[in-house]
Amino acid sequence: MKYIKGLFIIVLLSLFTVSCEDFSTDLNVPNLEHPNDDILTSDPVALTATAGSIIHNWFMAVHAYYGPGAAMQTMADISTCSWGNMGMKDLSSEPRVAFNNKSSYGNDVTNSYFNALYSVLSDANTIVAAVDKGTDFEDPDLVMTIGKFGQALSIGYLALVFDRVWLSDENGVVGEGAVSYKEAMVFALQKLDEAIALAKDKGVEVPDSWLPGGGGANTSFVQFLNSMGARMLVGNVRNKAQKAEIDWDKVIKYTSNGLQADFEIYMDDQSWYDLVPKTYLVYPGWARVDMRVVHMLDPNMPDYWTDDIVSLPEAHSDDARLETDYQYLSSNNFRPERGLYHFSNYRYARLDYYITEWTTNVVEYSKSENDMYMAEAYLNKGDVAQAAAIVNAGTRTTRGNLPPVDANFDDVKYAIHYERMVEFAYTGMGIGFFEMRKEDLLQKGTLLHFPIPGKALEAIPEDYYTYGGDQGVPGEDYSIGGWR
Repeated sequence: MKYIKGLFIIVLLSLFTVSCEDFSTDLNVPNLEHPNDDILTSDPVALTATAGSIIHNWFMAVHAYYGPGAAMQTMADISTCSWGNMGMKDLSSEPRVAFNNKSSYGNDVTNSYFNALYSVLSDANTIVAAVDKGTDFEDPDLVMTIGKFGQALSIGYLALVFDRVWLSDENGVVGEGAVSYKEAMVFALQKLDEAIALAKDKGVEVPDSWLPGGGGANTSFVQFLNSMGARMLVGNVRNKAQKAEIDWDKVIKYTSNGLQADFEIYMDDQSWYDLVPKTYLVYPGWARVDMRVVHMLDPNMPDYWTDDIVSLPEAHSDDARLETDYQYLSSNNFRPERGLYHFSNYRYARLDYYITEWTTNVVEYSKSENDMYMAEAYLNKGDVAQAAAIVNAGTRTTRGNLPPVDANFDDVKYAIHYERMVEFAYTGMGIGFFEMRKEDLLQKGTLLHFPIPGKALEAIPEDYYTYGGDQGVPGEDYSIGGWR
């Protein structure tokens, strides 16, 4: 199917003021090589195939090598790496500097991500429009649910990462220009809620060919949709002050209807594979676990590799996951001239089964992640005891064998943060970055969101801008504090 996709068409549509009536009718002849919208929204076979690719295309966009996920993980001091690939070195070097947003920059981590998500949005809009038009689908409820979910995922994941988003849906361009990430997330969650309601009311089940791994059954899929709502709603704030704006009641609703078990997707190593975080952030010789996380597991270890450290011994922890999920390394292979602060004595080993087998189920969304959003919601609503109970019933005790956390605000808050760093930081893209951003823990000068990609700015056209270092609004576009 030949179809114009991406930001460029959205911007052009918003600026294009000449109607079809202004053209000579002599030009209105069918072009079967470039079919019009009537053809594109009336072929149920082609459109069903498009619907079947939406979740896959979203997954591959957010887990891609050329996406922002690896850089965000190192910017958040969860992983560490001195290699220049995927913007990891440039965006995690100290002191932090502005992101190079020029179209000529060789380590651009936003352009492919940006275009891929707008492509998902375009496909989602097309199939929703087709259902509305009455296209004869075998299962229109399934197609509509996936279309609405695709709208939510694309807009939501653009909002999580960028400062602005251009909106569109099955009715065309929404508004006259880009909106803020806050407005975009409201729009995304409206689409998600529509998908949830339809999937639940109509008993929608997603074929394994569209979502491999067993998660397409109605109950698990509806739970996954709800949990995605919690992830996007909580993760979208840019600083600690904005947490007061989160609708914690809605978070409780999402998580109460969310996952009751880990949500897994099958990687076939052909069309489905997870490059970030499950490959390049864990594979031997690539990224390691940042010393900040090692210190959280063992407070006797330094949280930062200083120039006077030659080597570090094995850590010891009351948390059983140090032994099951992490691997000690006695030496470093990073380039010292790029900064010893990149060094670490541990790598993440829990995913060794994946980087050995390659064809296996992997966790995209853990039950623990859903639990921690619920606990955080109760904590911020003042129900500390309920928040503590949720934490203590979860992976802190079941996997970590740690003692129950006391029911006081500060201890529970830290316990939630700890689980996000230790238990599931290597599942979905950006989880740890969103957490560090939300708590004002990103190092000073770290960008809080990315600018619109330079190539898109040139296409609009719009003046160059960027964030990070001292570029942008302090505390809104780049961090002014941080954990160190």
